[in-house]
Amino acid sequence: MGLAKQRWMERMEDEAWEERAEWIRERLNDPEADEDTEGWDELSEEFDQEHQFHDYDQYEDDWVVEGKSRLEIFDENIEATLEILNQSVKPQYEKNLIVMLFGHVVATLEAYLSSTFIYYALSSESHMRRLVENDPEFAKRKFTVQEIFTKREELKGDLSEYLKGLIFHDIAKVKPLYQSVLDIDFGDVKWLFQAVQVRHHCVHRAGYDKDGNEVNLKKEDVVTLTDQATNLVHEIESMLISMPIDGDFFWKT
Repeated sequence: MGLAKQRWMERMEDEAWEERAEWIRERLNDPEADEDTEGWDELSEEFDQEHQFHDYDQYEDDWVVEGKSRLEIFDENIEATLEILNQSVKPQYEKNLIVMLFGHVVATLEAYLSSTFIYYALSSESHMRRLVENDPEFAKRKFTVQEIFTKREELKGDLSEYLKGLIFHDIAKVKPLYQSVLDIDFGDVKWLFQAVQVRHHCVHRAGYDKDGNEVNLKKEDVVTLTDQATNLVHEIESMLISMPIDGDFFWKT
């Protein structure tokens, strides 16, 4: 996926986030509320359920580009980031470039995590079963005995739509999903939690926090983040090598 398309997707994400934020702020009666505000997470989940919201932060299910794997697309985006970072720009514009590239790296990682999880979670009967059994959203769903076979046929599509609607920069949700469904443990990723928070300031406040303080980012921070993201992705890839894939198992007879 090229930078132009990814920037378009990021712009779509901004618009989707603002729609959600406006809805939540109205209910909190606080025009300045954001993701750090008490009650935000609960209302965010309520918004998802009420609007069946699908966040543009999720790219195509499997992040497909003909002839390229998800890993190759990720690596190309990281390579492009470092190449752009090393370009000479006027000193007064360097901070803007760093802010944009930092957000781009996090978005690239989120896209990989999203597309990879969706692909593997829906490509194995055991993974789908784990997802249904471990996810609180599906634990609350009920249906009659007469609906069993209809629900069985619709389950894969329902799960696909649900996963597309998940916000994959919510690492507090994504990390346990990978663990419980795919048996992949991210390990200590405090750096990722912090990067996602900084990314929020980069994308939604152009490099400033909610108090108006400028986010202190340097070129070295972008380089460090690319290294950390690359290490995580390649570790995940190494664990996916022996991952079972059943294809269209759900409709086999």
